[in-house]
Amino acid sequence: MKCLVVLSHLMSKDCELGIESIARSRLAIKRFVKDEYEFLITIGWAYRADCDTPISNVVKDFILENSDIDRHSIISISSSRDTVGDAYYCLEYLQKFSLREIHIVTSDYHVNRVDLIFKKIFNNRFAVKVFGTQTDAINEDPILLLEAQSVDVFKRTFALTDCSNINSIYRTLSTKHPFYNGEIYPKILQK
Repeated sequence: MKCLVVLSHLMSKDCELGIESIARSRLAIKRFVKDEYEFLITIGWAYRADCDTPISNVVKDFILENSDIDRHSIISISSSRDTVGDAYYCLEYLQKFSLREIHIVTSDYHVNRVDLIFKKIFNNRFAVKVFGTQTDAINEDPILLLEAQSVDVFKRTFALTDCSNINSIYRTLSTKHPFYNGEIYPKILQK
């Protein structure tokens, strides 16, 4: 059994997906229709101060409007605030399933970071494969530098985390990551 996850990017205050979010959604549709997945996960929170709708719901709606994928085959997870959260909240949801692999859709410049984060957080629970949509950003040094810096921060933050234990991942996220520990956004609570 395997599932497909599409990582969200940006949207407007009117819930119009940005170019990368649309490209990722279209690639997810293409892969889902072509391959044998049990379900598709959309992920991302209500990150805009001027819009209460989680981007995971907007991506789900886009996929439903632009494909024949059954509504019951798409799960929207709206707790995640970044790529690390994407991996954690996917793991939290997926640990109850007997999956053998998870495929993830993102943008080309983001593939290496997604691969590293999901493999670390998933700790060999499932095989991970990442697909990237084509962007112009793959050739932009500032974006590639930000990706590399984010990888370094992730490695330092999770260096001592026992990723075989989801409670250890939660503790690191809720105490060391500024998007989840209360520094920037409200602190997360374990379910």
